[in-house]
Amino acid sequence: MALTVADITTDHQAYAESRPQLRRQMLPVRAERRVRVGDIVLAEFENEQTLRYQVQEMVYTERLTASADVAHEIEAYSRLLPGSHVLTATVFIELNVLETVREELSRLAGLQHSLALEIGGTRVAGEEIPGLDEDPDVPSETVSVHMVRFVLTDELRDAFRDPDVPAELVVDHAEYSDSTPLTGATRRALIADLALRP
Repeated sequence: MALTVADITTDHQAYAESRPQLRRQMLPVRAERRVRVGDIVLAEFENEQTLRYQVQEMVYTERLTASADVAHEIEAYSRLLPGSHVLTATVFIELNVLETVREELSRLAGLQHSLALEIGGTRVAGEEIPGLDEDPDVPSETVSVHMVRFVLTDELRDAFRDPDVPAELVVDHAEYSDSTPLTGATRRALIADLALRP
């Protein structure tokens, strides 16, 4: 299902009134879709609900009202919609010491290309989703936030949807290597993301 301009309100006063309740509703949704890999990598798997919330927040905080501006935000975030064979995530590299962030990101160069889903022993490399204004043929600089997709074959999709098949999110970089199993509510949420769509 695609996000549309009709899904987003530009009545900022009305949204401000409902915002606290909506935020409370989103907290558990986002929590079960959040996977920490080691100390500094955090992946938040996205779906239509999380992306609609992010677009609405952007429209509200930027005080956008024109349909064209709202459509631009939807275009930017819609690239992160999962599909029947695709899982997507926003990946954060969390570095807390501001004085050394540039040095640390340099040390971790290419980390955004080092993520993978491992499903029953088979790895699916993550693919970075370039920004709207980025050339997909030009290697990206490693920054604190990246968008990544994992494209599954029929066989791996079916395996992932079987909770008895082990699956984990892996970071395999020369300077940073760790993994986290995908289980429980997180696994169920991601299985729902892979539902066949018309």
